[in-house]
Order: sequence, then structure tokens, then C-alpha cells
Amino acid sequence: MAKNLYEVVLNLFIPFLLLSIVSSINNHFENKNVKKWHWNALIILFFLVLVVSVLRQWRLIKYNQINNIYLLNISLISGFLYCSGIWIYFSTVKKSKDLTPKVKIIFEICLTVLGLLFCFCQFFYKIPLVIFLPLQFLGLGENIFSTMYLMKITGFAFAWLLCILFCIETYRLLVRTGTKGKSICFSIFYILSGFINFTAIIGIINSYYRRKIKIPSNLRKSIPKLIAAEDIVFFAVIFIFLAIALFFFLRHLKVKGEWENPAQHRILRRYERDCRRIGAFAFILGLLVLLDCTVIKKKANRLVELSPSEEFQIDGNRIYIPLEQVSDGHLHRFSWTNEKGKTIRFIIVQKRGTNFGVGFDACEVCGNVGYYERKNEIVCNRCDVVMNKNTIGLKGGCNPIPLESKIEDGGIVIYTQNLNLEAGRF
Repeated sequence: MAKNLYEVVLNLFIPFLLLSIVSSINNHFENKNVKKWHWNALIILFFLVLVVSVLRQWRLIKYNQINNIYLLNISLISGFLYCSGIWIYFSTVKKSKDLTPKVKIIFEICLTVLGLLFCFCQFFYKIPLVIFLPLQFLGLGENIFSTMYLMKITGFAFAWLLCILFCIETYRLLVRTGTKGKSICFSIFYILSGFINFTAIIGIINSYYRRKIKIPSNLRKSIPKLIAAEDIVFFAVIFIFLAIALFFFLRHLKVKGEWENPAQHRILRRYERDCRRIGAFAFILGLLVLLDCTVIKKKANRLVELSPSEEFQIDGNRIYIPLEQVSDGHLHRFSWTNEKGKTIRFIIVQKRGTNFGVGFDACEVCGNVGYYERKNEIVCNRCDVVMNKNTIGLKGGCNPIPLESKIEDGGIVIYTQNLNLEAGRF
């Protein structure tokens, strides 16, 4: 549950925040049709994101990391143009009496297009990373009616609800803020999110396209520092939002302005009271996001202590494990240290009869964190995914990396040269 709650909020918090700012800015445009187009476009684009995500999941369209580079670059460029445009619009275009209404409408349409393009490039990049988490659990053999799966679904649903409520409440807060305040908010969060997107672009190039796209040596050496700084920037976004929500709440503690009669006074009091409620609720939602990215993240990334390694017989490069030692259906962990001092772990699980799953205590996705047994289930120590015992020893997904072995003389035989093939993972 904690893992899914953290993963969804981590990926969607900033895109939803930026979407709420863009939508609140759109609310200050003069033309009503432009405002209406904005909300209609939101529905269409969200539907498009879901369709593209499904097509990617089913591999009906070709999609690779170069597409993410295009998306992030378009997001950075459109965001910069939008940021510059809103400052020009609110400071000059909207106030100008020399410009015709048609010119202002064209300016508003251009800003609407740029704002939506900026936001949805990020959603196209982020949503596919988390939208199919529930299918990932089922695909690895987990029962849909199991308590563990229901807890994961609960965490997944709560995270989406938190992000959506956060977006709505931020929008309600910002529509009650002046145009200058909104412009400042967008500028700050665009710069911070731009740093995260730039780091993602550099990381993708370095991981997948380093031979095709050359990165300056100084920048390549700084990649670990950039990745480490991502967490600082992410928390900066949270704390800045909390400061904005708190300032908004404190600003509306007292009734401002003048009133001619008690009825006007009551209207002003009601407005200030509504603003305080919005500010308080937004602050609480921001605290929940902060809690999710600290306490819940720590719990989600907490590793279970692995069971100790069992004994085995070794003769030269031949490791021998008697079948009766591993024929109880439970997880059995072994480790061997090579001549370079590297300790390599591997596991054996009985599937049925004399059919055994043998693999390294590591996987392609989550690394060498290992697996542990929970209620007769084999679970990945990092992503908390339950393994299908029948697939252990086979390639794919979060399964243990297969280890070549054979049954001989009433036991399982493994050769050390095969263990050395994956020594680099440990």
C-alpha cells in the first residue's frame, strides 16, 4: 500500500500542481469562449493520455525513451513561452486600450494552447509510469481478492484521490489570488519542475543514447549530483506551496474593505471564511503530500532482513545441494564468495515434485535487494510484488534472474562459473 501511495504522488504531484495554476490563470482571460475551450480541451487531452497509455501497455504503438526526450523538451519550451506570455499579457495586453478585442482573443488562445501543451507533455510522460500498477500486480500472479492486493489498490486509489483533491483545492485558492501572484507562482514552479525535467532528459540520454547524443564531460560527471538535487527541488516545491497556503490563510483572517450595511458585511465575512477554509484544506493536503514523501516513502523503501544463507557442498567448481534440503516448498537462500571476494546470492524454491525454480537473489528491475518469504509467498524486497512460484527460474518482470542448474545424483548441481556471470549485480 505504502509503495503505491508514494509512487503515484511522487510522479503526479507536480503535474497536477502546474495544471491547477494554468487553469486558474485561464480563469482571468476576458473571452468566455476561450475559458470554455480550456475545460473542453482538458477532458479531451486526459482521454488522449489514457488511450496512448493503453496502446503503450499493449504495445500497439512503438514507444521508446527518445519519445520521452521529445515530450520533456516540448514541455520545457512551451512552459518558457507560456511563462513569458502571461507576464506580457497581464502587464501589457490586457490593460492596453489600443489593441482590438480580436488581438486579445488571439493572444489568449495562444496562451491556452501553450499552457495545455506544457502540462500535458508532463502528463504523457508521467501517467503511463503509474496508471497500470494494479495490472502489474495481477500479471505476476497475485490474487485479485487477496488482502495484500486490496491494500495495494487502496493505496493506489488514495494517491490518485489525494492528487486530484490537491489540484482542485489549489485551483480554488489561486482563482482568489491576483494575476501577479499567479504569474509569480507559475514562474517559480516552472523553474523548479524544469530542473527536474532537465535532469530526466540528461539521465535518459546517458542511459540509452550516450553513443548517439554526446553529453559534455563536465555535465556527465555532474549527473549523480543532479539526481541527488532532484529530491531537494521536489521538497522545495512542497514547502513553497505550504508557505503559499499558510500565507493565503493568514491573509484572510480579518475582513478587509468597507461596507455600507450589515448585509455587505456578512458577504465579506462569508468570503473571508471561505478563503480561510480553502487555505486550511490546501495546507492540510500539502502536509499529506509531505507525509507521503517522507514517512510513507521511508516505510515503502524499508527492506526486510533476508534469511541467513544455508550450507551446501562444494567440490572445485561444483556446488551440490541435496533435494531433501529444498523439497519443502519454502524459499532457500545460498551464497558463494568468489576469488575476488564478491559474495553472490542465489535461491531455490520447489515448484512441484522434482521441479525446482533456481535463480539469483536479484532481478533485472529491482537489483540485488533479494526476495523473502511471507505467508508461503515469495516477495520482492523492493517493490513488494508477489512472485508466481511457477515462473521462478524464467526470465521477465521482477522474477529472479535465472541461474543454470541441473538435477544430478539426488541433488541440484550449480557450477561456480555460472554464478560469476552475474557477479556484477552484487
